[in-house]
Amino acid sequence: MDNKHKGLRRFFKKSEEKFANVDFEEANIFKKILFIVLTNIKTIAVILCIFAFISLIVTYTGGFDKRSVVLSLNYEEASKGQNPNYTRYNVYELKSDDTMERVIRYAGLQNVITPTELANNIDIDENSTGKVIDPLDENTYYISTSYTITYRKNNQIKNISTKDMMELICKAYNDTFHEEYVGTKSVLKYDLGDIEDKEYIEIGKLFQNKSDQMLRYIQQRIEDNATYRSDVTGQSFQTIRKMIQNVQEYSIKKYNAFALETGLSRNREHYLRTLNYKNDMLNIKYNKFMIDYNVRKSGVENYDSAMIGTVMVPSVNDRNEYYMSRTNIGTDYLTKDADYNLTQGSAVNRDIIDNNDIIAKVSAATPSEEDYKKAEELIKSVDEELKNVANLADTTDKEYIKHTTKDYLTFNGYDNAGNKMFVLETVLGSTVVFFIILCIVYYMIDGYIRKREADRNE
Repeated sequence: MDNKHKGLRRFFKKSEEKFANVDFEEANIFKKILFIVLTNIKTIAVILCIFAFISLIVTYTGGFDKRSVVLSLNYEEASKGQNPNYTRYNVYELKSDDTMERVIRYAGLQNVITPTELANNIDIDENSTGKVIDPLDENTYYISTSYTITYRKNNQIKNISTKDMMELICKAYNDTFHEEYVGTKSVLKYDLGDIEDKEYIEIGKLFQNKSDQMLRYIQQRIEDNATYRSDVTGQSFQTIRKMIQNVQEYSIKKYNAFALETGLSRNREHYLRTLNYKNDMLNIKYNKFMIDYNVRKSGVENYDSAMIGTVMVPSVNDRNEYYMSRTNIGTDYLTKDADYNLTQGSAVNRDIIDNNDIIAKVSAATPSEEDYKKAEELIKSVDEELKNVANLADTTDKEYIKHTTKDYLTFNGYDNAGNKMFVLETVLGSTVVFFIILCIVYYMIDGYIRKREADRNE
């Protein structure tokens, strides 16, 4: 018997040594493995204990270098695999360059790690919660609404713990998700645009229109929640509304008055032709509205008032009380149409009067270089004011949306009990796998020893 064979026999016993009455050659592979394991149970048990202890230490200490959280989607559209704005949901956007760059910026690691390197340290696994679409359909698919996000420590990051990095990853993804898919409003993303070819008076109208749009949106927010105040900006929607109104009442009015009184224009002849053409078109619209108004007014005046009594019908209200209900008749419709046409005609006429005023001022004006210089300064000033208010409003609105939709995404970390269970499950699972491998190894050793003994006996 060679030294190698003797070494194996110190740690390995053949099954015949314990089960003398068993015909090993006639047993199937599973019985052979069972007999081999039972014969060497003490040795195997010692090896398993050593492996489990080492696995426990490695798994427990390895837990310091990684952190896991459970990401849950808690909005209605999630069960359909969608974002709140009905676009397709993709959890792997958490590892996108945009999100990773945001994490790096939050952590101040711009010169330390790249988005790709950071993404390589993040793992995403689906959890067994979600919704199966049409289980009777063989082509059905499963939609998950819960994921486990794991961050493994990157050796390039020295001064930030795995716990803090995991929190920054969650914050960055939550911010990106809300900005991209939850209530983004372009009306608050103020941009005056290219005004090089716009007339000075038209720029004033542009200021007014853009501020009116912001004002209407903020007013809607006030109706939704009049008491909300952002922790980030320190502003409420009511204070922002006041800021916009102040810009309108003072800065925009000041600019409009200056541009009109000085009769500023970039191209006087072209501007005057444009205004006259607009007035021609407006006069046509005005005449049409007034004709329609007069026709309907005449119809109402000529209507036989005696016919009104014939359209009272018996009815019952919610309390089962009897009353005579008056239905709409021809004069009602004519009156409404007449009011509409008069209102529209009056609005068009005001535009004509305003244009005539501008035409008169521009035609008679002789603005100086100082007037143009001051106008440019006022444009820059008003633009800056509206931009600042819009940025403040946009930030406050985003914080409000996060406040009202804060449970759309939830990140729940593992507690101590959960971590202990995770370690135990990992150690138990790896030990079971190692036991199976050990059984196979012992079976192969048994075969090797039997073959060597058979060769020696021949």
